[in-house]
Parts: sequence; C-alpha cells; structure tokens
Amino acid sequence: MDFETFKRKYAETMMYYQVIEHDIKFIYAYMLRGDINKHFDDIETTTLGNMINKLKDLDYSDNKPLISKGDYNFLSQICANRNHWAHKVFTEFVYIEVWGSSSKYQKQCEKLEKDRERVERAAKILEDIRVDYCTRHKR
Repeated sequence: MDFETFKRKYAETMMYYQVIEHDIKFIYAYMLRGDINKHFDDIETTTLGNMINKLKDLDYSDNKPLISKGDYNFLSQICANRNHWAHKVFTEFVYIEVWGSSSKYQKQCEKLEKDRERVERAAKILEDIRVDYCTRHKR
C-alpha cells in the first residue's frame, strides 16, 4: 500500500473511532435521567476506555442491559486498537531508513486494512443501537 493510501485509510479509521466514542457518550448521556445536553457536556473529555466502563456500569444497573457483555468486551478491544492507531502506529516504522518497503510498514498496512473494516462495521452497529435506543426513549 502506498503511503497516500495509508494516510487516507488511517484518517477514515480514526473517523470511525471518533464516531464510536461519540455514540457511546450520547447513549450514556441519554440513559441518565435529567438534562441530556448537560450530561454530554460533563463527559465531553472522558476517554473512550473510561466511557465504555461508565456506560457498562450504567447499562447493567437496572439488570436490563442494552448492550451484551460480549459486545462490551468487543468495545474494549476496539478501544485498545484505537490506542494503537492514535499513539503508536507511525513509530512502528518511521525510524526505519527505507520504511516504505519494510516488513514493519507492511505489517501496519495489513493491520490497518483489517482494523478499518472492523471499526467501520462496529460504528454502524453502534449507530443503529443509538438511533434505536434514543427513538424508543424519546424525551
């Protein structure tokens, strides 16, 4: 994969991670009683990992969870992958003199292809959950 394609796919991947984080925050803010906008503002800077845990705790507090434990585990894996893409990916290969043809760069290209598809599907599923939940619980 050439570097221009890598950068485009990287940007798309990060976009999907942001969408997932936003939807998790929105679902959480919507589940809490009271002012949705205030709740959303209160968690605006909460990290994805912390947000997944907060949502899971709230979701299971009434013993009628919206999202299964397996799906929360999947979201935790998504978070770990996001951390790789946000904090580590480029340092895996940029210090190699001819990194474009290196096995480390190729490994990141393969991981990017796999993770991009995975996070795109996850973002769509979570969006559907958010829309369905918020539509059923309009306030």
